[in-house]
Amino acid sequence: MSEHPNATIARSAYDAIAKGDATALAAFLDDDVVWHESTPGLAGDYHGRGEVMAMFGRVMSQLEGMEISLHDVLANDDHVVVLHEDTASRDGRTIRSRFVDVYHVRNRTATEHWHLAVDPLAEAAFWEG
Repeated sequence: MSEHPNATIARSAYDAIAKGDATALAAFLDDDVVWHESTPGLAGDYHGRGEVMAMFGRVMSQLEGMEISLHDVLANDDHVVVLHEDTASRDGRTIRSRFVDVYHVRNRTATEHWHLAVDPLAEAAFWEG
């Protein structure tokens, strides 16, 4: 059984994040995407591709390094769910975190996104500590 096209596109977006390829990541986002971010210090709703890309820029500027490992990508015509584990470093500290990202997808672009940490308290300690 082949992978759903929306899963393939989502995998490409995470590959772009890992490589720092902003152009490829932006291509996955709808012009009017609504991004619900839970990362401490960045939490809130971002409207439109420009705001989301600016938020990603702030995240990456605060990190000394990041690796993303996809556990699974589940997709249908309307949704993508990405289960992933990230390792990030900042200020000489490293965290390994698990996340669930949920997307609404239309015409192979993300129109809405929710970023959910499995351990939000550990995330808060890393980002705010």
